[in-house]
Amino acid sequence: MMKLACILTAFTMSSMQASAQSANYVSSFGDEYSLATNENGVVLRSIYPKAWFIENGANSHVEKGYDVIYLGKTCDAYHKVFGKGSWDWANGGFRVVFDKILFGFPRQELNAGIGMNCQN
Repeated sequence: MMKLACILTAFTMSSMQASAQSANYVSSFGDEYSLATNENGVVLRSIYPKAWFIENGANSHVEKGYDVIYLGKTCDAYHKVFGKGSWDWANGGFRVVFDKILFGFPRQELNAGIGMNCQN
């Protein structure tokens, strides 16, 4: 009986961990991001490091590290590799648009109290 209780407890704990992890945001590239808020808006930080190949002819290079996307309350966005951009949301989720790339977050909502003015 004690063995069964231990197995059920372990199963319940792993289910709870899976539920907590599902609260992360997943981009259209398949990357997971955690969300934090600050006085300027939202910060999305990748759970795992990433590598981006930046095409620039003879000056092409690879950027590695954790991905951080800043979403401002005024619908502005910033990424250290892609620079300034914008973001918006609709019933289908939200997206972040930079000059050379678009990050989609389909079927996900920003529950951080921002974005009502950022509808597309």
